[in-house]
Amino acid sequence: MKKQKNYPSISGSATRPAVAVNAEALKTSGIPFATYGINVNDVIEFPDSWDDADIFQQPVRVNSNAVQTLVGVMRNNHPSYISLGTLRRQDADRNYTCDFTKELGEMDNDYVRMEHLFGKKIKCTGTKTVKLQDFDRLTGQRLETTHEGPVPVIEYV
Repeated sequence: MKKQKNYPSISGSATRPAVAVNAEALKTSGIPFATYGINVNDVIEFPDSWDDADIFQQPVRVNSNAVQTLVGVMRNNHPSYISLGTLRRQDADRNYTCDFTKELGEMDNDYVRMEHLFGKKIKCTGTKTVKLQDFDRLTGQRLETTHEGPVPVIEYV
């Protein structure tokens, strides 16, 4: 995928501004937070190289230093974003949710993950229900409770 020009606005940017970052930022930051996930039958095409990549970081909460990393992609042939945290999703017991998330989760950082994904396409082939951890919406602190919920099953195309 070559560099795009017509990405949509990043949601939440009025209160949690997203900022463009360079590749070096991916070596040390970004949490597994998924506001831009992947839905069943979505096909995501990644940039071909760092020159084609549009990378943003956005605080996950107002007044928070924790950031999610968003990458400009083509989603079903339309400009969009994906949260890199989606690609290393774990359940409440910290088990990876599919083989794809395990492969990416075991990589050193988001920089290595992006280099691996350059020029590739992935697809959400379905969902499975897992135990998910609950977090306080205001502080982001992990709670003692969990709930059951669907997570994507991702494969290479």
